[in-house]
Formats: sequence, C-alpha cells, structure tokens
Amino acid sequence: MSRSLLIVLLLLLFLGALGSAGYIYYGKQVEESGWNQLYLAEGMLESGDAKTAITTLLPLVQKGKGFSGADRALYRLALAYDAEGHEEALELWNRLASEFPDSSYYLEARQRQANVLMKNKEYDKAEAVFSEISSATDPALRGEAVAGLAKIAENRGDTQKTRELCYKVLEVGEPDSAVAYAKDWLTEQNTAMIWSPSLDEFCELYTVQRGDVPIAIGQKYKTTAWFVLEANHIQGSLHPGQRVKVPKEPFWIVVDKSNCRLNLLTESGKFIKWYPVGIGEQSFKTPAGEYTILDKLIDPKWYKPRGGVVPAGDPENALGHRWMGIGNSLGIHGTNEPDTIGYRKSAGCIRMFNEDVEELYKMATLGTRVTIVEDNVEPSEPS
Repeated sequence: MSRSLLIVLLLLLFLGALGSAGYIYYGKQVEESGWNQLYLAEGMLESGDAKTAITTLLPLVQKGKGFSGADRALYRLALAYDAEGHEEALELWNRLASEFPDSSYYLEARQRQANVLMKNKEYDKAEAVFSEISSATDPALRGEAVAGLAKIAENRGDTQKTRELCYKVLEVGEPDSAVAYAKDWLTEQNTAMIWSPSLDEFCELYTVQRGDVPIAIGQKYKTTAWFVLEANHIQGSLHPGQRVKVPKEPFWIVVDKSNCRLNLLTESGKFIKWYPVGIGEQSFKTPAGEYTILDKLIDPKWYKPRGGVVPAGDPENALGHRWMGIGNSLGIHGTNEPDTIGYRKSAGCIRMFNEDVEELYKMATLGTRVTIVEDNVEPSEPS
C-alpha cells in the first residue's frame, strides 16, 4: 500500500471518529437539554402554571422515544392537560399506557384513563380499567381504584355494592382522598341506618321484659336510654314483648389527630361514621393514649382556666351543649366557636359541632372507650 493511500485512509478514519464523537457529544447535549426542559416544566406544574408547562413539554413529547425521559414527559404533559381541563388528556393517558407498558407511570396512566372515562360517564369502560388496577401492589393505586369502582356503583344506584367497596377502601387504607370518600359515604348511610327502627348490621333485636326501662336496657348494651328510644322511634313507654334494636357491640371512639377527625367504631373496629373535631393547639395538650368516658353533662357550666364560671347557655360558654369527660381535665364537648372545628385551636379538649356532640352523647355512655392516636398510627383492637 502506497504511503499516500495510507495517509488518506488514516485521515478518513480520523474524520469518522471525529464525526462519531461529535454525534455522541451532540446527542448528549440534546439529551441534557431535554431533561432541563422537563425539570423546568415540572417546576411550572408544581407552581400551578400548567399552560406554560404544556408549551415547554410539547417539543419533548414530539421527539417520541428518542428522548430517554419520553414516558415521564408524556406523563407530565397529560397532567398539564388534565389541569387545564383539555379533552386531549384522555388521548395522552391512552398513549402513555399503550406505548410504555413497562413504565413506572403505566398504572397511574391507566388510573387517570379511568378517571376521565368516569367523568365522561363511560362507566363500563372505566369499570374495566379500575378492575385491572384494583389488584395493584401499590396500596395507594389499589385504594384509588377500589374507590373508583365504588363511585361507579354509587352512580348506578347499587347501594350494597358501594357499601362493600367503601369498606374495602378502608381495609386498603390509602390514599387519603379515597379513604375520605369512603368514610363520607358510609357516614351518611350509617347515620340513616342507626337512627332508623329497621334492623341494621350494627344492631340486634332485644325483647323487652316486664319491668324493663330504657335506661336499664341502655346500660345492659353499653349505650344510653336516648339511643334505645330514638333509634326505635319510641315516644311512649315500653311494654313486655316489644322488640327493640340495640347495639351488638359497645361503641368505640377513636380521635385521629392527623386529620382532626373523631371516628365512631364498633368495639371490634368496624367503622360507623366520623365527625370533624378541633384539638389542642399544641399537640401535647391533646395527648395520645387510652381513655374512657368518666362523666357526662348536659348544658355544662364552663370553669375558665384562669378563674370564673360561665353559666350554661351563655354565648361565652366554650363547652357548648354537651360535655363528656375522659380524665386529666380532658373532654369531648361542643363549642361556641364552630369556625375552629377541623383545626388545632383548643386548649387540649376535643371540640365538636354542637349538633354532632349531641348525637354522640346519645350513643356513648360512661365507660365508653376513647382512643386518641397520633399521625398515621392505627389504634389497636381490644384484647
């Protein structure tokens, strides 16, 4: 081989290598630029600027799989379209699910598909997708899917199925939005059931004996005379042989400090309903622990912490219409400041709307178990 030919070959190899290096360098620059765009768009989404995020993400998504973060970019674009209420969101969720079946965003894409389908009242299609996701290993996705199935059943008027699915959501325990939906729905349904004379799953029938009075029956079943009378719609006196419904199990009150909610359960832990409450402004003032109701008062006087007594019925009385003491100067009571319910605003006691504490007062009795739990701590069932 002549020397000149060798030089030409070496020159061509050098130029090829240089071109390859340049191509790789350019590719890395484009990739890095793509990720920078994606991070910028994510920041826009977090700040609520979905419209600008869409403009930033569209060029990335148009590159398709040529960008290593293509599934993430498509996911963020779909979220942005959702936030803006665009109908194209469903198309993007469909595309993400079909083009990236191995993506970490796949199941969420399917969930979002189902949400859009349900919003569009395409219940059969939404149900098929939610059913697929309901077996997911991620509890948040699984809980959201089961809640979706419950909402579909609710829209179809299938109360029994909705009920079963709502309790299944509570078993999953995530996410908070799904649990809140289930508890809200069950609260409405169970409240109507409890105060109806019809037999329900929380109650059993008792046959009145000679000499029975409501207060004695209430004590026997660890509730109150008010419950015996009002749940059975009894206005007169009882008579032997009359059948009345009474609780199968004692009630159990669980106060969850993480979301300022009081949960009414059966002794074995079955959810009945929940109420919004106010708790101590400083967490230690409403200490977690096990308590029982030690005393009960209707229209209580308020003994102010710094001295003085406010009579019942006075607008300045912070205890409202009812008091249930649980020890250590703590109690569950009404309020004269309803705007504080749902917040950490009390001196330590558990505040309720007056109409709510009046209802609870009719069910809970002396000795009723009260559990106060910290953030994300499940109460233990009685041994």
